[in-house]
Amino acid sequence: MYGKFYCVSVGPGDPELMTLRSVRIIERCDVIAAPRTSGGNMLAFSIAEKVCDMSEKAVLPLDFPMKADETAQRENHRLIAETFCSYLRKGQDVAMLNIGDVSVYSSCTYIAAELTTMGFDTEMCAGVPSFCAAAAELNIPLAEAKEPIVIVPAQYEKAGELLVIDGTKVIMKGGKKLSDIKNMIKNDSKIYAAENCGFADQHLYHSINDMDGCGYFTVVIVK
Repeated sequence: MYGKFYCVSVGPGDPELMTLRSVRIIERCDVIAAPRTSGGNMLAFSIAEKVCDMSEKAVLPLDFPMKADETAQRENHRLIAETFCSYLRKGQDVAMLNIGDVSVYSSCTYIAAELTTMGFDTEMCAGVPSFCAAAAELNIPLAEAKEPIVIVPAQYEKAGELLVIDGTKVIMKGGKKLSDIKNMIKNDSKIYAAENCGFADQHLYHSINDMDGCGYFTVVIVK
């Protein structure tokens, strides 16, 4: 029997936002993998280890170079998937941890797709998305009544076309793009942001004028 590959959400930063299901899956898996930043930090792992005992687990740091070349990215995904194959073939279950929710801009889903084509069983474990946690920390509703919600990656080339429509706009990873965002939105919009939501260095902003210098993990909410 082959092992199973799990994409596991660990929430946006606060370990109390991990689901019971994610904790259960992590505790039953033999191998735990998580992305590693260029500085060597495994943010998703650092969240989960506050709740789960990792002492008997095999821990695999994963590197995802920020390359614009899609061919190089796909090759990196394939190589990571092949790394997992040796464990899965031995019947060991593997959990790859993902900040926020695995269905929203997650590297894990690319690996799962590769493993599925190789014949392995995969499963996704849902979690709390960063923008939902950010709205809660800011103490604002994300949407009310019939308001639509539009989720926009800050790097999306046509972001300006989406930021002028009605409803709530959620801009992911928008810290370094704040000056561009200012010029794209309607003048009467109210802008909020949460930087490093759920982590010890979390910062909340209720005005765009206070947001200079925000980092990569900044969720911007435009009402």
